[in-house]
Amino acid sequence: MSDYNYGRENGLWGDDGIPYGLDAYESKVTTVNYNKSEKKALANGFKEVADEDAYNGRYFVKDGLLWIHNISALKSRLHITSNERLFSMGYDVETYFCAA
Repeated sequence: MSDYNYGRENGLWGDDGIPYGLDAYESKVTTVNYNKSEKKALANGFKEVADEDAYNGRYFVKDGLLWIHNISALKSRLHITSNERLFSMGYDVETYFCAA
């Protein structure tokens, strides 16, 4: 008898296959698909912060500065033209241009 069937037959697992006493999120593996920019942020020491209003539902921060995914798009959206203004708003302009 498989562990799965043993668990179901002995009242250890629910009909959904999740052992009793575990929340659904604890029993499922979540895979995060990062895009190229997000992988670059993580590789450069930025930490992910969940935010449903952010790009892809998350943003990345390091030393109090925000990761920039696309500087041209960001400037356009914020209606600004200078890198200095972005920096003053808390964006990590230096890492954007220097990140490997």
